[in-house]
Amino acid sequence: MKYTKVALTVLCSTLMTACTSLEETVAPTQEYKTILDSRSNALQQLGAASVCCNSLSGLTYQPLTADQKRIVAIDGNSPVFTFPEGKSYFAAFKLPSNSGDLKITVAGLIDKTLFNPTVLLLDSQFKPTRTIGSDIITYKPARMLDGDRVEGVFTVDRSYVGNPNNESYMVIFTTQATLSQTTQAMSPSKLMAKSLSVQDYGAKDPLIPHSAWGVLTLEVEDMSASKLGDNFYKPVYQEAIDASTPIVNPTPNKLTVPAATAATTAAVAAAPSKPAPAMLSETESFYNAQIEKAVKAGDIDKAMQLVNEAERAGSTKAKSVFIDAVKRSQKN
Repeated sequence: MKYTKVALTVLCSTLMTACTSLEETVAPTQEYKTILDSRSNALQQLGAASVCCNSLSGLTYQPLTADQKRIVAIDGNSPVFTFPEGKSYFAAFKLPSNSGDLKITVAGLIDKTLFNPTVLLLDSQFKPTRTIGSDIITYKPARMLDGDRVEGVFTVDRSYVGNPNNESYMVIFTTQATLSQTTQAMSPSKLMAKSLSVQDYGAKDPLIPHSAWGVLTLEVEDMSASKLGDNFYKPVYQEAIDASTPIVNPTPNKLTVPAATAATTAAVAAAPSKPAPAMLSETESFYNAQIEKAVKAGDIDKAMQLVNEAERAGSTKAKSVFIDAVKRSQKN
């Protein structure tokens, strides 16, 4: 009897903790109930709303600082722009410039509806560099203090300060196509059963309709300040950053490339590579261009890191591009 009471006490304590955690996961959305429960009103207002600007350069960009996390509400007071993917409410930001590489996490919070985010990154001239969508931003079930959400993590390369292609602005919007779609979330009963490692006999997983309004969380981390440093793996760009545009070298004088030893070149050539999915030709071109620029700038270590990163992502040409670039630099 004594052991039974102890077991019941532990079980009740576990259930109370789990219930408390479940309530905390949805707490961030409580403040925004009118936004998350108003899909029909949101779609109606979007259809009647006037666009704010004629070009991406005319958008109002809020400044972001590194190591910052914020909640962003998208509603009828937000500006509207006509993107190639359709008319949408949006939030626009200027990325921190005096930083290392940035790790950015964007999430759309789920309640009765969802603002399914698409991220558009722009260079310093407001020219689009890449679009991050549903292949990167995917469903994540509630965990600890994070509620149900769709979430994506990506990086912004700060290797070339002053480079016109350096990504400097970010716009978050939703596409016209996604407004008629839904996201399948995990039911609370299944989430509870999973947390307690018991069988679930609860309701079916709900389908969450997408809306023109919603709530986002946005987190920016300066990776140069991270303990992981350069060992942090950078997700592969799903689109290349216009590799055909020449990089402007801020130093007008020609840089002397330190002679790369035969051992260095041989080490890269002999380094084992792990099997990886085939890389898109645009992404291959992007990496090759960055490797050649690193060698030309005399930064052999960076070039070798780029080779390793490219091969992890599926490149088949990075080694040969590196070796040829080193050979050319030694002839000059």
